[in-house]
Amino acid sequence: MMRRVRVHMAKRTFIGIFVGVLAFSGYTLWSESRTIQAGGGAQEETASADTSGSDETAETPSKKTIEGLAHAWQSFNNCSSVGLMVALSHWDILDSQEGIAEATRPWNNPSGNNDDKSVTLYELAAYAEGEHGLVSFVRPNGTIELLKKFIANDIPVVARTLTYADKDMVHYRVVRGYDDEAGVIIESDGINGPKFSVSYDDWMHLWKDYNYSYLIAVPSEKKALVERILGSERDERAAWQNAKARAESGLSKNPSDIFAHYNLVTALYYLGDYEDTVREFEKIESRLTRRVLWYQHEPIDAYFRLGNYDRVLVLTDGVINDNNKSVSELYVLRGKVFESRGDTAAARAEYEKALLYNKHLQSAKDALAALP
Repeated sequence: MMRRVRVHMAKRTFIGIFVGVLAFSGYTLWSESRTIQAGGGAQEETASADTSGSDETAETPSKKTIEGLAHAWQSFNNCSSVGLMVALSHWDILDSQEGIAEATRPWNNPSGNNDDKSVTLYELAAYAEGEHGLVSFVRPNGTIELLKKFIANDIPVVARTLTYADKDMVHYRVVRGYDDEAGVIIESDGINGPKFSVSYDDWMHLWKDYNYSYLIAVPSEKKALVERILGSERDERAAWQNAKARAESGLSKNPSDIFAHYNLVTALYYLGDYEDTVREFEKIESRLTRRVLWYQHEPIDAYFRLGNYDRVLVLTDGVINDNNKSVSELYVLRGKVFESRGDTAAARAEYEKALLYNKHLQSAKDALAALP
């Protein structure tokens, strides 16, 4: 049985049960950038960000919290937009959650049925880069010590985690502090509030299902500092190699650890080993919980890259027909399958569905325009 997370503030569960936003998918071609003006939803706390250009890393104190971050209570399934909004506010960028959502997940359904739950860290990175000229780093294999280093150097971290320990739904949280004496991470998110404490052990449990992945988005003058903190993992491939080794180590200790096993699946995908990606996926496919493929499409794309189009259609059918009709990237894959089979009409229909649910998706625009 999965253990419950011990928390130090009251949960606001009246909206939390519905949260689910993303799939960490390497093939995704992100939305076109759109200019977002500062707007409603953000409430300032106090101080402003340190924007000095020094690339010297700070000592890691026993506790620290980054102050002055904006906060907003999220609208339905909009934790990704709130997470990025909070992180951007540290650099005096005051976008609204509504603006970020319009650019990254324009199909929103307040009842939850068929709304876009598949915003990725890479999509958020593309928004930060395209709209605001920030430098971004999306990486797996995070640790408590790494988080502390970023916080010590006044850099908030957008992390991709579970919403609750016993539910397979994704949630974005912004790590803004830590306290070694209390043994807690201090984070901000759209459900639990601006300074929510989670024990180190429980944080790692929440983070594990998504390969301990995170986003750093900083002004260009902070790039060297981030690279110094990342060390060898400034190279994204090195980070995925380390994630693979970490997953393999976990499986050596507990071969039935399905979360370590899926982390191995995604690491293999990002390392370009598609045959092993699907091989490892098939070992655990029958044991996966309902929403895994909602948020993590890597095995589907691996089948596509290997030319196993029947599996692509079966797996995408399963996701799309489970209250997920707005997963636009999957329609693009399906369209390419039909196009490869000479069925132009079916391909066109898939690309049009992709654009219905995400009018900014460039991969769908390009595919549709290329049809005869």
